[in-house]
Amino acid sequence: MALGDLRGAATAFVGLTSLWSLGALGAAWAHRRHPSAAWGWLALGAALRLGMLFSPASLSDDVYRYLWEGEVIAAGLNPFLYAPSDPTLTPLRDAVWAQVNHKDVSTIYPPGALWLFRGVVALTVSPVGWKMLSGACDLGVAAILWRLCAARGVGAWAPVAYALHPLPIIETAGSGHLEGPAVLGMMLSFTFAQRPGLAALFAWAGASVKLLPGLVILALARSPSRGLALGVLLGLLATLALGLPFLDAGSALGRGFGRYYEAWAFNGLAFSFLETLTGDGQRARWLGVALGGLYCGNILRQGPTPDRLMLHVAGALLVLSPVVHPWYVLWALAPAMLRGVWPWLVFASLCPLSYLALAEYDARGWQEVWWIPWIEHPALWLSLLVWWARSTPPSPG
Repeated sequence: MALGDLRGAATAFVGLTSLWSLGALGAAWAHRRHPSAAWGWLALGAALRLGMLFSPASLSDDVYRYLWEGEVIAAGLNPFLYAPSDPTLTPLRDAVWAQVNHKDVSTIYPPGALWLFRGVVALTVSPVGWKMLSGACDLGVAAILWRLCAARGVGAWAPVAYALHPLPIIETAGSGHLEGPAVLGMMLSFTFAQRPGLAALFAWAGASVKLLPGLVILALARSPSRGLALGVLLGLLATLALGLPFLDAGSALGRGFGRYYEAWAFNGLAFSFLETLTGDGQRARWLGVALGGLYCGNILRQGPTPDRLMLHVAGALLVLSPVVHPWYVLWALAPAMLRGVWPWLVFASLCPLSYLALAEYDARGWQEVWWIPWIEHPALWLSLLVWWARSTPPSPG
């Protein structure tokens, strides 16, 4: 909070965040043999999230895109049809519009996210309003971990680590990313996995904000039931109802996402290898999709629980994706803590290093710091290897 605009103090921010990560990991280590943790740690996590609400959302300008698209919908216009730079939207331009990046790209967000934008804008156009929503949802994720880890016998270190770790706090209450409500939907689907219909509804809710939680339904489908079919049907109808006002965009519905998929690349080490192998960024993307699909398909064939499936899906995305922003790590971190897979804490602690790219952003434009992925990703792979070796029982004889 004292640093103010973190884009202008990226090096100091990364240093302080590294110390914060060590503190959270130390608290987790101190609870490594505790079966459950005191609720006071969750209260401290809530206080940290509250404090981050008053830090400027300067690490990412996504929150301004959210607010802008809420204003566009409030004006009765379709953000799939009109990018922020479109002259049609000139009368709407304000201080929020001035902060929007990539003004030539139309929206990439599902309808549930768009209506959340509209709902927040009805109350306030301040970034703090959206950050409150995202931070509160992330606190809900921490509370769910508190409950489920105790029920499953996962040590207290896991919920303590998530409640106190800087990555979820900074990326939700600090930057206001969509992962807050979307990951909450996913975690609620895990909570009600024994009631497939309700779990499917929560999975749909998460998917209407960001698509990934929809894959939970594939894991639920291994035990088909009438309740599951009803939940899937109701979720589908609700999604269609939310999306109906935007369908007049027609073929433009996927235009913004297409631009994102084709052009963006940041902090992905395996992708750089695939790009070198294929000699072309687009072929590398398709190869990554194919490899990830084969891996996740094999996991799905094993009949995984929803949380196991989503951990492997998120892990494959983070390893193979051309874009690995720090907030994307939350998709793996939450189910990893639920399953006691500590290597994702290592990755979550190292990923804020990628913000060093902001240190000279204004002077040089966007320049990725080449050596950072070589620290983040190999550390994750080595940690996963150690975790796997320690958790695999020795073979008989």
